[in-house]
Amino acid sequence: MNRVRIAALAALAVWSGAPAFAAAPPPKLIVAISIDQFSANLFEQYRSQFRGGLARLAGEGVVFPNGYQSHAATETCPGHSTLLTGRHPAATGIVANTWFAPDGQKIYCVQDDANTVPGREQGRGPAHLRGSTLGEWLHAADPASRTVAVSGKDRAAIMMSGHDPAAIYWWDDERGFNTYVGPGQTAAARLRPVVAFNAEIERRWAKAPPQWRPTTRRCAALDGARTYGSLRLDHRVPPPLPRDGARPLRADPGFQRWLRASPELDRLTLALAEHLVDEFALGARGATDLLAVSLSATDYVGHRYGNQGPEMCEQLAQLDAMLGDFLARLDRRGLPYLVVLSADHGAMDAAERVAERGVPAQRLSGGKAWLAQLNERIRGELGLAYAPLFGDEQALYVSARADAAQRAKIVAAARAALAGTPQLVAAYTKDEALDAKIPRERPADELSLLERIAESTDAQRSGDLQLIWQPYISYGQPEQPGDTIAGHGSPWNYDRRVPIIFWWPGARGFEQSLPIATVDIAPTLAAVVGVATPAVDGVCRDLDRGAALTCVLSNNAPPARTPYGATRLCVAPSPTSVPPVR
Repeated sequence: MNRVRIAALAALAVWSGAPAFAAAPPPKLIVAISIDQFSANLFEQYRSQFRGGLARLAGEGVVFPNGYQSHAATETCPGHSTLLTGRHPAATGIVANTWFAPDGQKIYCVQDDANTVPGREQGRGPAHLRGSTLGEWLHAADPASRTVAVSGKDRAAIMMSGHDPAAIYWWDDERGFNTYVGPGQTAAARLRPVVAFNAEIERRWAKAPPQWRPTTRRCAALDGARTYGSLRLDHRVPPPLPRDGARPLRADPGFQRWLRASPELDRLTLALAEHLVDEFALGARGATDLLAVSLSATDYVGHRYGNQGPEMCEQLAQLDAMLGDFLARLDRRGLPYLVVLSADHGAMDAAERVAERGVPAQRLSGGKAWLAQLNERIRGELGLAYAPLFGDEQALYVSARADAAQRAKIVAAARAALAGTPQLVAAYTKDEALDAKIPRERPADELSLLERIAESTDAQRSGDLQLIWQPYISYGQPEQPGDTIAGHGSPWNYDRRVPIIFWWPGARGFEQSLPIATVDIAPTLAAVVGVATPAVDGVCRDLDRGAALTCVLSNNAPPARTPYGATRLCVAPSPTSVPPVR
């Protein structure tokens, strides 16, 4: 299937007549960075305090502060699937981090039984990802092109890299950076680029555990003890590092949880990214390469401590400094590179802290009691001998035991029963979402709730009934250290809105506050480097005040109407129409 996909993409590249660039060569390395759970709200809140890499990108680059993961499924896997495909989750098929099979079994978004993962029972890979990514388009246009991905999470790295990466690594608590091994490959060959890197981590930690050292005094003003559910947290930096002295450091679950929700995870990820630039000679061989980096610590910090405490304040200060060092080291390599930075989703702070600041936030108890009660009611109404529904707070699936006529009755009965549920805004059927027609000219911030659901709905994988709860609701009651106190996943704008920034050396930066979508990133980058795209949901965006990169119609295809007059398929029109890279 990969050979078929690559051949089709190669044919598309030839058909499009993508231009060569002589006067102003395009970048030879695209660095695509995702900061997990980096909402536009956080970007705005801390923007004036950035002094490092985030300050450089935001101060010199092309900034779209109102970017959107325009769909409803604001989770890590769906969000990352949009960044470099140009497609909404309805097209990528990645409708959630996990969804349910007809038999009720959970399916993880990067579960892939064709591959193996060293030291793990379950395989990982891109089998569930439909369509292709920017890295695949680059490789189709030039087989010498390489895509390399690294992340703290397997699903983030896999969604950004697509189906044919040269290398892909994610953090494994017990093994260091790990990967998947496809048919015909060997674990030794796939892991060879990170063996020495992982060994150095072990050597360093054998001498002393990593430390989270505060770097700025201003975050201490947010210190203090608070209660979330029945969990009492003493917010301070560094958070305590729980240790079980009977276990080695790497095998200590307390240390593993602490590490993920600390800047050290991003520090390791960026250090490996830099190492892989050299290992694979990215940007230095004539071909255009892609380095995909997803930084996961912000998400873990947000879940563990919320996003308005000293932990997030310090995490962003350290991430800003780390990105500054990373970009400076890329500069010293003399590579012609371009950076795009965005996020997979936003988030809401802990409900208790939100409520203290004038917004009626609250917690739902969660659990399965409500679903059991719903099933019992529908069984009685319809005379069923089985539980008709399974799923979670966001999506309900009808049992495979129901025939077509029963399915329709079960969905209707469930919808009627849920109509009086407090805090529930709407319950949309899968058919309603699949039938929704979204005008292309409608900006992402003006989509209706049904249209947001529609951008996340797949006929095979989505629930039969999709639920939308009121804004500012959190699921579950934290009880013990390590429990989640804040989250995301709603269709509301605090979860959907993310920054999108393009930067390259010598960019004539500007800021555009009108909304764009993360699906616009891939076609824009494709235009910069002059490769064609397959059909995408996004449009390319002008990056140099309408002068250096103009998104134009390719091969006389009919234009797609948008608020900005851009088109569905676009390439750079002339050798001089790309941002100069120096």
